[in-house]
Amino acid sequence: MTYSILLIGATGAIGSRIATNLFKHRDQFKRVAFLTATADGGPEKEARYKAVPLPRLVGSLEDPSSYHGGVKHFYPAEYGMDLSRPEPQGESFFVHKLNVRKHLEDIVSRDSSKGFTYIMVGMWSNWMLSYNIFGLSGDKKSATFLGAPDTIITTTHADDVASVVALSLLPSHLKSLSDRRRIRLAGSTLTVSEYFSVLSKVLGHDIKVEYTSKEASYAIEQEHKEKGNTLMYILSPLLRALGFGGSVLEGVDNNSYPELKVKSFEEVAKSTFA
Repeated sequence: MTYSILLIGATGAIGSRIATNLFKHRDQFKRVAFLTATADGGPEKEARYKAVPLPRLVGSLEDPSSYHGGVKHFYPAEYGMDLSRPEPQGESFFVHKLNVRKHLEDIVSRDSSKGFTYIMVGMWSNWMLSYNIFGLSGDKKSATFLGAPDTIITTTHADDVASVVALSLLPSHLKSLSDRRRIRLAGSTLTVSEYFSVLSKVLGHDIKVEYTSKEASYAIEQEHKEKGNTLMYILSPLLRALGFGGSVLEGVDNNSYPELKVKSFEEVAKSTFA
């Protein structure tokens, strides 16, 4: 079975990595391309598009005819938590993602020839360190973390996320386009206190951690809104779900992809703080 792949969003933090991995395996597909809305997006966007190693198609997702070509299998852009867990429910950050899941499951329930793949990886370990989600101070000897020390968190490096997306699309893994798959990949699964122990080991000194309660997080979220700190206001529900159990993955599928050696959190921390 050979089929074509259309990547939507090929220049972002994960899309660019997925594009690179799809390019490596392009000989196993009928065609691989990425979609843009216009033929000329301006100098900045065009420079990013030029860096994508895949052919480019121009089209609109808002045009119903775009779907008439026979799209049979969908990968929603989740690449994060298991949205079936209770923690993401009701949090504004996940509303659109949950709606997309509901829509996809409605589509496949009415057409047995269509399928989907959900890629669940917990939280990107490199993103957590790059954006200081652990709340480390400037000297990295103290931290303020939204969550509880015994909360279990699964983290996976974005490179491994992109790799499993591409590998899972290969005919050797995707046996039928009508498959409905939930793939869980984990780099590390540790308690929050164990993550800080790893950071302490890598940094070579103790870290004094202060934990922010779930109740207090709502007031902090409102403060971000009032101060116009839009990014942190948007991320607050995500960080709350993360810090209180939403990121843990159970029954991971790492063994189904022996060709992929995932990076542990300690490996990612060492490369970040080297």
